[in-house]
Amino acid sequence: SRVVFAGGVSGGGVSREVWALEGETWRRIGELSKPRQHLAATSDGTGQTWFLGGRVSALVSNIGTVDLVAGDEVLAMDLELSPRSGGAGFWHPDLGACLAGGEGPAGTHDDVECVSPSNELATLPSLSVARHGPGAAVVGDGVYVVLGGERPGLFVSAVVESLPVPA
Repeated sequence: SRVVFAGGVSGGGVSREVWALEGETWRRIGELSKPRQHLAATSDGTGQTWFLGGRVSALVSNIGTVDLVAGDEVLAMDLELSPRSGGAGFWHPDLGACLAGGEGPAGTHDDVECVSPSNELATLPSLSVARHGPGAAVVGDGVYVVLGGERPGLFVSAVVESLPVPA
């Protein structure tokens, strides 16, 4: 019923603000635990939105922070993902809020990590091709990670893969 937006860069630098678009009006509802850009987001479709990873400025400032927006509350989760930026977020009812791929100082990531509904960290099998800037979608019981660059910076690939979802 609304769009939730957080982080990014404005004239004042890297932001930590969290906004909700309700109808035609944006409303500030809080702040992320850390300011960041190049973060991923996903929602469970029932009013909860997770913001995953990101960076403060350059690749060396990647973080693995997870924040949860539930209603009008912004909650810092007490766990950390592998620090990275430019990953794809997706929600799967059996896995929770997940982050796939990304980039860091050493190159692109093939990690897929999830924050379960019970707030535990789980690691899925790695992507077949490490990349940043991909998209991700859940279709039925399947998870698809598409495109993205195989090297940090402005690089692209045509990789589309289906992730195995544990039963």
